[in-house]
Amino acid sequence: MDPYTADTQAWLDRRFREVDEEGVYYAHQPVYGFRQGPCEGWPTPRYIITYQIMRALSHLRFSSLLDIGGAEGYKSALARKVFGADVTSCDLSEEACHRAMALYGVPGRSVDIHALPFADGEFDVVLCSETLEHVSRIQEATMELLRVARRAVIITVPREPIEVVERNIREKVPHGHIHALDPTSFDFTRPTARRIHVRRLLTAALTKAFSIADALPKPQAAGLRGRIVAAFNHSLPLLQRVISKGAVGRLIELDDRLANTGLPYLDMIFTLIKDESAYSATPLVEVSPADVLDFSVPLHRPTNGVPRAE
Repeated sequence: MDPYTADTQAWLDRRFREVDEEGVYYAHQPVYGFRQGPCEGWPTPRYIITYQIMRALSHLRFSSLLDIGGAEGYKSALARKVFGADVTSCDLSEEACHRAMALYGVPGRSVDIHALPFADGEFDVVLCSETLEHVSRIQEATMELLRVARRAVIITVPREPIEVVERNIREKVPHGHIHALDPTSFDFTRPTARRIHVRRLLTAALTKAFSIADALPKPQAAGLRGRIVAAFNHSLPLLQRVISKGAVGRLIELDDRLANTGLPYLDMIFTLIKDESAYSATPLVEVSPADVLDFSVPLHRPTNGVPRAE
Protein backbone atom coordinates (compact mmCIF):
# COMPACT_ATOMS: atom_id res chain seq x y z
CA MET A 1 0.00 0.00 0.00
CA ASP A 2 1.50 3.35 -1.04
CA PRO A 3 1.82 6.18 1.53
CA TYR A 4 -1.09 8.20 0.07
CA THR A 5 -3.42 5.20 0.30
CA ALA A 6 -2.26 4.43 3.85
CA ASP A 7 -2.89 8.02 4.95
CA THR A 8 -6.33 7.93 3.32
CA GLN A 9 -7.14 4.69 5.13
CA ALA A 10 -6.30 6.22 8.52
CA TRP A 11 -8.42 9.28 7.74
CA LEU A 12 -11.38 7.14 6.66
CA ASP A 13 -11.18 4.85 9.69
CA ARG A 14 -11.66 7.85 11.95
CA ARG A 15 -14.39 9.26 9.72
CA PHE A 16 -16.47 6.08 9.94
CA ARG A 17 -16.34 6.18 13.74
CA GLU A 18 -17.74 9.70 13.97
CA VAL A 19 -20.86 10.26 16.07
CA ASP A 20 -23.02 13.25 16.95
CA GLU A 21 -23.46 14.68 20.45
CA GLU A 22 -25.90 11.86 21.29
CA GLY A 23 -23.55 9.12 20.18
CA VAL A 24 -25.42 8.38 16.93
CA TYR A 25 -23.25 7.42 13.95
CA TYR A 26 -22.80 10.42 11.64
CA ALA A 27 -23.60 8.78 8.33
CA HIS A 28 -21.95 9.39 4.98
CA GLN A 29 -25.08 8.53 2.99
CA PRO A 30 -28.68 9.33 4.09
CA VAL A 31 -28.97 5.90 5.72
CA TYR A 32 -31.60 6.90 8.29
CA GLY A 33 -34.11 7.97 5.66
CA PHE A 34 -35.48 11.18 4.20
CA ARG A 35 -34.39 14.09 6.46
CA GLN A 36 -33.82 11.72 9.36
CA GLY A 37 -30.78 11.27 11.58
CA PRO A 38 -27.31 12.84 11.33
CA CYS A 39 -25.58 12.56 7.96
CA GLU A 40 -23.37 14.55 5.61
CA GLY A 41 -24.78 17.36 3.48
CA TRP A 42 -26.22 17.36 -0.03
CA PRO A 43 -28.61 14.41 0.45
CA THR A 44 -30.60 15.21 -2.72
CA PRO A 45 -27.56 14.79 -5.02
CA ARG A 46 -26.70 11.60 -3.11
CA TYR A 47 -30.23 10.32 -3.75
CA ILE A 48 -29.86 11.19 -7.45
CA ILE A 49 -26.59 9.27 -7.78
CA THR A 50 -28.05 6.26 -5.97
CA TYR A 51 -31.18 6.36 -8.15
CA GLN A 52 -29.07 6.40 -11.31
CA ILE A 53 -27.04 3.43 -10.03
CA MET A 54 -30.24 1.46 -9.44
CA ARG A 55 -31.43 2.46 -12.92
CA ALA A 56 -28.17 1.20 -14.44
CA LEU A 57 -28.43 -2.07 -12.50
CA SER A 58 -32.00 -2.54 -13.73
CA HIS A 59 -30.63 -3.12 -17.25
CA LEU A 60 -28.32 -5.95 -16.13
CA ARG A 61 -28.87 -9.64 -15.46
CA PHE A 62 -26.96 -10.41 -12.27
CA SER A 63 -27.21 -12.30 -9.00
CA SER A 64 -24.08 -11.11 -7.18
CA LEU A 65 -22.70 -7.62 -6.63
CA LEU A 66 -19.49 -6.29 -5.11
CA ASP A 67 -19.43 -2.63 -4.02
CA ILE A 68 -15.89 -1.27 -3.83
CA GLY A 69 -15.64 1.95 -1.84
CA GLY A 70 -19.02 1.00 -0.40
CA ALA A 71 -18.73 3.14 2.77
CA GLU A 72 -21.39 2.03 5.25
CA GLY A 73 -23.04 -0.40 2.81
CA TYR A 74 -25.96 1.83 1.79
CA LYS A 75 -25.94 1.18 -1.97
CA SER A 76 -25.19 -2.53 -1.81
CA ALA A 77 -27.96 -3.03 0.77
CA LEU A 78 -30.42 -1.16 -1.45
CA ALA A 79 -29.35 -3.30 -4.44
CA ARG A 80 -30.04 -6.40 -2.35
CA LYS A 81 -33.52 -5.11 -1.50
CA VAL A 82 -34.46 -4.02 -5.04
CA PHE A 83 -32.87 -6.85 -7.05
CA GLY A 84 -32.53 -9.70 -4.54
CA ALA A 85 -28.79 -9.90 -5.23
CA ASP A 86 -26.12 -11.47 -3.04
CA VAL A 87 -24.06 -8.40 -2.07
CA THR A 88 -20.67 -7.62 -0.54
CA SER A 89 -19.52 -4.12 0.45
CA CYS A 90 -15.79 -3.47 0.67
CA ASP A 91 -13.92 -0.30 1.53
CA LEU A 92 -10.39 0.85 2.20
CA SER A 93 -11.62 1.57 5.72
CA GLU A 94 -12.14 -1.39 8.04
CA GLU A 95 -14.43 0.81 10.15
CA ALA A 96 -16.67 1.38 7.11
CA CYS A 97 -17.02 -2.39 6.74
CA HIS A 98 -17.99 -2.65 10.42
CA ARG A 99 -20.72 -0.06 9.81
CA ALA A 100 -22.03 -2.02 6.79
CA MET A 101 -22.40 -5.14 8.90
CA ALA A 102 -23.92 -3.30 11.87
CA LEU A 103 -26.39 -1.27 9.79
CA TYR A 104 -27.40 -3.78 7.13
CA GLY A 105 -25.84 -7.16 7.85
CA VAL A 106 -23.83 -6.73 4.64
CA PRO A 107 -20.50 -8.62 4.75
CA GLY A 108 -17.30 -7.00 3.59
CA ARG A 109 -13.61 -6.55 4.19
CA SER A 110 -11.02 -3.81 4.05
CA VAL A 111 -9.35 -3.85 0.62
CA ASP A 112 -6.91 -1.85 -1.46
CA ILE A 113 -8.63 -1.18 -4.78
CA HIS A 114 -5.30 -1.52 -6.61
CA ALA A 115 -4.98 -5.20 -5.57
CA LEU A 116 -8.38 -6.76 -4.89
CA PRO A 117 -8.28 -10.11 -3.02
CA PHE A 118 -10.86 -11.76 -5.29
CA ALA A 119 -10.71 -14.23 -8.16
CA ASP A 120 -11.19 -13.26 -11.80
CA GLY A 121 -14.90 -12.87 -12.52
CA GLU A 122 -15.90 -13.70 -8.94
CA PHE A 123 -18.88 -11.28 -9.00
CA ASP A 124 -21.46 -10.68 -11.72
CA VAL A 125 -21.38 -6.91 -11.25
CA VAL A 126 -18.92 -4.61 -9.52
CA LEU A 127 -20.02 -1.16 -8.36
CA CYS A 128 -17.59 1.66 -7.58
CA SER A 129 -19.33 4.92 -6.74
CA GLU A 130 -17.60 8.25 -6.00
CA THR A 131 -14.31 6.46 -5.26
CA LEU A 132 -11.96 6.41 -8.25
CA GLU A 133 -11.47 10.18 -8.11
CA HIS A 134 -9.65 9.59 -4.80
CA VAL A 135 -7.29 6.73 -5.70
CA SER A 136 -3.62 7.12 -6.51
CA ARG A 137 -3.50 4.88 -9.63
CA ILE A 138 -6.87 5.16 -11.33
CA GLN A 139 -6.21 3.03 -14.43
CA GLU A 140 -4.75 0.18 -12.39
CA ALA A 141 -7.70 0.36 -9.99
CA THR A 142 -10.27 0.35 -12.80
CA MET A 143 -8.73 -2.70 -14.44
CA GLU A 144 -8.92 -4.49 -11.08
CA LEU A 145 -12.66 -3.75 -10.98
CA LEU A 146 -13.02 -5.25 -14.46
CA ARG A 147 -10.92 -8.26 -13.54
CA VAL A 148 -13.17 -9.38 -10.68
CA ALA A 149 -16.41 -8.57 -12.59
CA ARG A 150 -17.93 -11.32 -14.72
CA ARG A 151 -20.52 -9.20 -16.55
CA ALA A 152 -20.25 -5.46 -15.91
CA VAL A 153 -18.79 -2.64 -13.84
CA ILE A 154 -20.76 0.46 -12.83
CA ILE A 155 -18.78 3.57 -11.93
CA THR A 156 -19.85 7.02 -10.79
CA VAL A 157 -17.39 9.90 -10.56
CA PRO A 158 -17.64 13.69 -10.23
CA ARG A 159 -16.71 16.07 -13.01
CA GLU A 160 -14.22 18.13 -11.00
CA PRO A 161 -12.55 21.26 -12.45
CA ILE A 162 -8.84 20.80 -13.02
CA GLU A 163 -7.98 23.74 -10.77
CA VAL A 164 -9.76 22.07 -7.84
CA VAL A 165 -7.88 18.83 -8.47
CA GLU A 166 -4.54 20.65 -8.66
CA ARG A 167 -5.27 22.47 -5.38
CA ASN A 168 -6.23 19.21 -3.64
CA ILE A 169 -2.95 17.63 -4.75
CA ARG A 170 -0.89 20.69 -3.84
CA GLU A 171 -2.47 21.07 -0.39
CA LYS A 172 -2.65 17.31 0.25
CA VAL A 173 -6.35 17.49 1.09
CA PRO A 174 -7.35 14.30 2.97
CA HIS A 175 -9.46 12.05 0.77
CA GLY A 176 -9.56 14.82 -1.85
CA HIS A 177 -10.45 14.53 -5.53
CA ILE A 178 -7.13 14.04 -7.32
CA HIS A 179 -8.36 13.27 -10.85
CA ALA A 180 -10.21 15.48 -13.33
CA LEU A 181 -12.53 13.15 -15.26
CA ASP A 182 -14.75 13.46 -18.33
CA PRO A 183 -16.98 11.17 -20.46
CA THR A 184 -13.93 9.68 -22.23
CA SER A 185 -11.95 8.92 -19.07
CA PHE A 186 -12.66 5.17 -19.14
CA ASP A 187 -12.18 4.57 -22.86
CA PHE A 188 -8.85 2.93 -21.99
CA THR A 189 -10.81 -0.09 -20.70
CA ARG A 190 -11.63 -1.23 -24.25
CA PRO A 191 -11.65 -3.99 -25.43
CA THR A 192 -12.04 -5.59 -21.96
CA ALA A 193 -15.19 -3.51 -21.74
CA ARG A 194 -16.97 -4.49 -24.94
CA ARG A 195 -19.47 -1.65 -24.58
CA ILE A 196 -19.43 1.56 -22.52
CA HIS A 197 -22.55 3.52 -21.60
CA VAL A 198 -22.05 7.03 -20.22
CA ARG A 199 -24.75 9.15 -18.63
CA ARG A 200 -24.42 12.64 -17.19
CA LEU A 201 -26.23 13.63 -13.98
CA LEU A 202 -26.53 16.36 -11.38
CA THR A 203 -27.45 19.11 -13.82
CA ALA A 204 -25.53 22.22 -12.73
CA ALA A 205 -28.54 24.47 -13.38
CA LEU A 206 -30.41 22.59 -10.62
CA THR A 207 -27.76 23.15 -7.94
CA LYS A 208 -29.79 25.81 -6.12
CA ALA A 209 -32.87 23.58 -6.32
CA PHE A 210 -30.88 20.72 -4.75
CA SER A 211 -29.79 23.00 -1.91
CA ILE A 212 -33.33 24.20 -1.24
CA ALA A 213 -34.75 20.68 -1.45
CA ASP A 214 -32.20 19.47 1.11
CA ALA A 215 -33.70 21.98 3.59
CA LEU A 216 -30.60 21.85 5.77
CA PRO A 217 -29.19 24.77 7.81
CA LYS A 218 -26.33 26.69 6.21
CA PRO A 219 -23.29 27.99 8.14
CA GLN A 220 -23.35 31.58 9.33
CA ALA A 221 -21.74 34.25 7.19
CA ALA A 222 -21.08 37.99 7.28
CA GLY A 223 -22.68 40.92 5.50
CA LEU A 224 -25.44 40.53 2.92
CA ARG A 225 -24.77 36.84 2.52
CA GLY A 226 -25.13 36.44 6.27
CA ARG A 227 -28.59 38.03 6.18
CA ILE A 228 -29.63 35.78 3.30
CA VAL A 229 -28.35 32.70 5.13
CA ALA A 230 -30.14 33.74 8.32
CA ALA A 231 -33.41 34.17 6.40
CA PHE A 232 -32.96 30.79 4.74
CA ASN A 233 -32.26 29.04 8.05
CA HIS A 234 -35.27 30.74 9.61
CA SER A 235 -37.49 29.42 6.80
CA LEU A 236 -36.35 25.80 7.11
CA PRO A 237 -39.44 24.52 9.01
CA LEU A 238 -41.67 25.92 6.28
CA LEU A 239 -39.42 24.56 3.51
CA GLN A 240 -39.47 21.11 5.04
CA ARG A 241 -43.27 21.13 5.08
CA VAL A 242 -43.63 22.49 1.54
CA ILE A 243 -40.86 20.47 -0.12
CA SER A 244 -42.08 16.96 0.59
CA LYS A 245 -40.55 13.61 -0.20
CA GLY A 246 -42.73 13.53 -3.31
CA ALA A 247 -41.36 16.90 -4.44
CA VAL A 248 -37.78 15.65 -4.08
CA GLY A 249 -38.76 12.57 -6.07
CA ARG A 250 -39.96 14.82 -8.89
CA LEU A 251 -36.67 16.74 -8.74
CA ILE A 252 -34.81 13.44 -9.12
CA GLU A 253 -36.93 12.67 -12.19
CA LEU A 254 -36.30 16.17 -13.59
CA ASP A 255 -32.55 15.70 -13.32
CA ASP A 256 -32.94 12.36 -15.08
CA ARG A 257 -34.81 13.99 -17.96
CA LEU A 258 -32.15 16.70 -18.28
CA ALA A 259 -29.30 14.18 -18.39
CA ASN A 260 -27.37 14.11 -21.67
CA THR A 261 -29.18 17.19 -23.00
CA GLY A 262 -25.99 19.21 -23.34
CA LEU A 263 -26.45 21.25 -20.15
CA PRO A 264 -23.48 21.55 -17.76
CA TYR A 265 -23.38 18.72 -15.24
CA LEU A 266 -21.53 17.74 -12.07
CA ASP A 267 -21.32 13.94 -12.17
CA MET A 268 -21.22 10.94 -14.52
CA ILE A 269 -22.22 7.29 -14.42
CA PHE A 270 -20.45 4.70 -16.58
CA THR A 271 -21.57 1.14 -17.29
CA LEU A 272 -18.64 -0.93 -18.57
CA ILE A 273 -20.10 -4.10 -20.11
CA LYS A 274 -17.92 -7.20 -20.40
CA ASP A 275 -20.70 -9.69 -21.24
CA GLU A 276 -23.14 -8.19 -23.73
CA SER A 277 -25.69 -10.96 -23.11
CA ALA A 278 -26.08 -9.60 -19.55
CA TYR A 279 -27.37 -6.24 -20.82
CA SER A 280 -31.00 -5.44 -21.65
CA ALA A 281 -31.95 -2.26 -23.52
CA THR A 282 -35.18 -2.13 -21.52
CA PRO A 283 -35.24 -2.30 -17.71
CA LEU A 284 -35.62 -5.78 -16.25
CA VAL A 285 -36.86 -4.32 -12.95
CA GLU A 286 -38.76 -1.05 -12.58
CA VAL A 287 -37.01 1.40 -10.25
CA SER A 288 -38.53 4.63 -8.94
CA PRO A 289 -37.23 7.52 -6.81
CA ALA A 290 -39.44 6.19 -4.01
CA ASP A 291 -37.32 3.03 -3.86
CA VAL A 292 -34.40 5.24 -2.85
CA LEU A 293 -36.20 7.85 -0.75
CA ASP A 294 -38.06 5.26 1.34
CA PHE A 295 -34.95 3.19 2.18
CA SER A 296 -33.85 3.58 5.81
CA VAL A 297 -32.43 1.92 8.93
CA PRO A 298 -32.81 2.75 12.65
CA LEU A 299 -30.31 5.05 14.36
CA HIS A 300 -26.98 3.34 15.01
CA ARG A 301 -24.66 3.96 17.98
CA PRO A 302 -21.19 2.44 17.51
CA THR A 303 -19.40 1.40 20.70
CA ASN A 304 -16.12 2.95 19.50
CA GLY A 305 -17.56 6.26 18.27
CA VAL A 306 -15.55 9.46 18.29
CA PRO A 307 -17.09 12.96 18.43
CA ARG A 308 -17.43 14.59 15.03
CA ALA A 309 -15.10 17.53 14.54
CA GLU A 310 -16.96 20.72 13.63
